[in-house]
Amino acid sequence: MIRLENLSKSFPNGDLFSDVNIYFKSGMRAGLVGPNGSGKTTLLRIMLGEESPDSGNIQIDKNVTIGYLAQEIVPGSRRSILEEVLSKFPEVRELEGKMLSLSHDIANDPENQALANQLGDTQNRFEALDGWSLEEKAKKILGGLGFTDRQFTETMSVFSGGWRMRVALAAILLQEPDIIFLDEPTNHLDLEATIWLEAFLSDWKGAMVMISHDRAFLDRSVDHILEIDLKKISLYHGNYSKYKDEKSLRMEQHWAAYLNQQKQIKDTERFIERFRYKNTKAAQVQSRVKMLDKMEKIEPPSEYNHAMNMRFPQPSRLPQNVASCCNVTKNYGDIEVFKDMSLTVERGQKIGLVGHNGAGKSTLLKMLAGVEDVTGGAVRIGVNVDRAYYAQHQLEILDPGETVFESIRKANQEWSETEIRTYLGSFLFTGDEIEKRVKVLSGGEKARVSLAQMLVNPAHLLLLDEPTNHLDIVSRNIVEKSLDQFTGSIVCISHDRHFLNNVTNLTCEVGGGDIRMFEGNYEYYEWKKSKRPSEEINERKPKLPSKNKLDYQIRKKTKNRLTWIKKRISTIEEEMEKERSAIQNPIYADNYEILQGAIENLTTFENEFLALMEEQDTLQTKDVT
Repeated sequence: MIRLENLSKSFPNGDLFSDVNIYFKSGMRAGLVGPNGSGKTTLLRIMLGEESPDSGNIQIDKNVTIGYLAQEIVPGSRRSILEEVLSKFPEVRELEGKMLSLSHDIANDPENQALANQLGDTQNRFEALDGWSLEEKAKKILGGLGFTDRQFTETMSVFSGGWRMRVALAAILLQEPDIIFLDEPTNHLDLEATIWLEAFLSDWKGAMVMISHDRAFLDRSVDHILEIDLKKISLYHGNYSKYKDEKSLRMEQHWAAYLNQQKQIKDTERFIERFRYKNTKAAQVQSRVKMLDKMEKIEPPSEYNHAMNMRFPQPSRLPQNVASCCNVTKNYGDIEVFKDMSLTVERGQKIGLVGHNGAGKSTLLKMLAGVEDVTGGAVRIGVNVDRAYYAQHQLEILDPGETVFESIRKANQEWSETEIRTYLGSFLFTGDEIEKRVKVLSGGEKARVSLAQMLVNPAHLLLLDEPTNHLDIVSRNIVEKSLDQFTGSIVCISHDRHFLNNVTNLTCEVGGGDIRMFEGNYEYYEWKKSKRPSEEINERKPKLPSKNKLDYQIRKKTKNRLTWIKKRISTIEEEMEKERSAIQNPIYADNYEILQGAIENLTTFENEFLALMEEQDTLQTKDVT
C-alpha cells in the first residue's frame, strides 16, 4: 500500500531519522511512538506528501484513499456539524439534488423513458455510495464522539476547537478511506469518547497510522508499533504492551553495548594520553586516534537520556479533611449540573473523576479550585490547605512573550538563577533551551512549562484536568511515578486509563447531578460497573455516619490504614534496597545521571519511610480491637 525506501530527514539542529525502509500493508494498524521532538508528526506529513524527505522515495499504490486528522485546530464554518460531515461527500449531495430534480421532471412528463432511465442510473450510483444510510451513519459517529441529537443542527462555528476536531474526525471515519493517519486523536476527547473511538477502530478494516501517547488506547487499537528512537525507526509486531516487553529486552542489550563502548573509549583515550609523547608508541597512538574518529558512537538509550527527572515539592502535613462539598447545587441557567451533592477529600486520597461528557467533572474540579462559584451549598477548604489547579486549557494561559526561565521566575521570585536552572532541568529544559520564548514551544514543551510553573510551590491539594495531554509516553511515566510518591491529596480528570490506574486510589463517578464513590482505581471501577446490580455492595453515595456507628467506622478506618502502611513500608524497603544497589553498582560509577537519580529516589523513599513509621506509632496507640 505505502512503501518507504531509504528515507532520511534532517533539520538544522541535526538528523531526525535516516535510511528508513518500511512497507505498510493493507489492513495494517500501526501506532507511531517516540519522545516529543523525535519526528513523529514530520514522518506522518512526509507519508502524506505534505513535507519532502531529504532523500529516499515514497511509493503509494494507485487508487489508495487517505484520511488525515492533524493536530491543528479546525476552523469554524456556517454549516451545521452534520452538514460539515456530509460535505465531505459532495457527489452524494449532488446526486440527491439530481434525483429530486428528475423526480419532479418525471411527474410532469411520466411517459418520458429517457428521464426514467436517467433517474435509475442516478439512483444506482447513489446506492453504490451508500447515500440512503449516509446521514444515519454520520449521526451515529457524531453521537459516539459525544454530540447530542440537538447539536447536529448547531452551527460549526459555535463549538470550541476541541469539539470541531471531533467533527473533523467524524468526517474522516465516515469516509472509510483505505488508510487513515491520526495525529493524537484522543487529545481532544474525554474518556467516554476515547473508549467509543477505541471500539470503533478495533473493528476498522482499513489500514491506520496513529500517533498517540495513550497506552491503553494503543493496546486496543493497533497491531504494530512504529518507534522513532535514537534517530532510527523500528517496526514491532503486536500492540503496545507486547512492544514494551520486546523493547525492554532491546534496551538491556543496547545499554550493555553502550556501556561496553564507553569503557572501550575511556581505555583508548587513557592509552592515547599515556603514550602520546613516546616516539616508540607513535604508530599505536595514531592508530587509536583514527579508530576513535571512525567509531560509530552508540547513543545512550532514550529512556535514560530523555525522561523527565521530575520531583514534586512535598507539602507539609495535611489536616484529615482537605476539602469538602456540602449539599452543593450548581446550575448554568436552566441546566442543573449538581443538586445537593456532597463530597469529602481526605488526606492522602487520590481521586479520579469519571463520567460521561457534560456530567460535570470539570465543573466539580473548578468549584474545588475556587474558580467556579456554587449556586447553593458550600465548598469548604481545610485550614491552611494550599491548592494548585491545572486547567484543561492551561497551555493557553501561558504568556507567549515570556521565556521558559521567566515563567518560573515569575512563579517563585525567591529562587536564585541556579535554583531555577536546576528545577527546569528536571523538566528537560537545559542550557539555552530555558531562553526559548513560550510562543515557539511545541505542545509537549508548553505542557512541561505549565506543570513546572504550577508545582514550583508545594500544595496540599492538586486539582488536575488532563495533566498528561501533549506529553510523550516516557514523560507520562515520570509524572505518574511522581504523583504516586506525592504525599498530598489529588483530584484529577484524565482520559488516560493507564494514568488513572497508576495514580488514583479512589474513583468518583459524576453524573445525574450527583456523585458515586468507588474504593479503588479505574480498573476496579470498570470491574465493579461490569457486575450485576444485585452484586453491588458498599458502593453508594457518601453519607455522614450515624453517631452509634461513628466509633466503629473510625476503628475500621484506622485498622485499614495500618494495614496499608505495613504493606507500603515493606514496598519502600524493597525500593530503597534497589536504589542502594544502583548507587553501589560499579557499572554506574561514572554515570552521573543514574547515580543522581538513585540518590534522589533514595532520599524520597527515606522521607516517606520515616513519615509512615511516625504515623504507624501514632495509630498503634489507639484502641483498634
